[in-house]
This record gives sequence, C-alpha cells and structure tokens, in this order.
Amino acid sequence: MAKYYFRKDDEYCHEIKAHLDYMRENEIKEMEVSEAERETGSEYFFCKYFDEVGLVGESCGKECKNYEPNNGKNGRCKHYGYVYSQTDIKRILKLV
Repeated sequence: MAKYYFRKDDEYCHEIKAHLDYMRENEIKEMEVSEAERETGSEYFFCKYFDEVGLVGESCGKECKNYEPNNGKNGRCKHYGYVYSQTDIKRILKLV
C-alpha cells in the first residue's frame, strides 16, 4: 500500500512522486512533509472522481451519475476513497 504525505499548505495528501513533481514545477529544493494516516471509522469519505470529501451514506451511491460498482454489479463505488489525517511523523524531501 502506498504511503501518503501532506504539505504544509495543502489539505490533501499525495504520494511522494506528486510532491517531487510539485517541487520541480515550483523550483523548490527542499520541503518538509508530514506522513498521512488513514482514518478508520470516519463519518467521511473521499470521492476520487470529484476530488471531494462527503458524508458516508449521503452523497455517494446509485443516485450519483458517476457511480460505478467495484465488482461491476452492485455495492461500493470504485471512486470511493478513504480520508487521511496528518501525523507528527515528518520527512524532508530534497531535489538533487
């Protein structure tokens, strides 16, 4: 499973590659990121299709025009994702 990290100025977490791409695009040589931890039992979910956070049971399901069941028949949507929170574990990224 991939690890995710938060930048100080971003409410979304990303994999290391995305942070390194961001650093290249913005000519940043060094940046601190915080490790993300999946929230279990959360009342929220992350929709990967719309890049939005929603309440479990309210805004995801068959009523969504972009609903695609994970197994091709029924059940949880393949765009349904977890929410993450920031931890105290820091990492310094450096471009060489």
